[in-house]
Formats: sequence, structure tokens, C-alpha cells
Amino acid sequence: MDSMEQNKREQFIIRRIGGTTYKVRVVFNESGYETMEDKILRIIRNDMVTNDGTYGIMEIPQMSRQSERSAS
Repeated sequence: MDSMEQNKREQFIIRRIGGTTYKVRVVFNESGYETMEDKILRIIRNDMVTNDGTYGIMEIPQMSRQSERSAS
């Protein structure tokens, strides 16, 4: 597969959350058989098995500055 074809199949999503910028590479499989719903359910099921179904409470992130959405 040449680099031009690979570039068509992958994209980058950049999001800033608090003071951290995340760059996530997203790759699509043209021959994939799972729907997005199937993928999400599979991830949740696998996560429950690997973590023995135990989870902690997710804390609200502490931000030292006003978020971009609430700025006027």
C-alpha cells in the first residue's frame, strides 16, 4: 500500500482538554464488518472482563483557568 492510499484511510483528530492537547490517529478499515455500535459494546465488554467489573469514581478534572467554551 502506498503512502497516498494510507493517507486516505487515516485521519487525525486534535482536541484540547484543559491544558493538554490530544492528537488521535483514526484509521478506517474498508473491509470491516462491525458497526460502530458493535465496536463500542465490544470495548465495554472487554473492559469489564479485564477490570473484574470494578471501577473507581471518575473525578472532575481540576482546571486552573476558565474553559474555552465558557469564555465570553
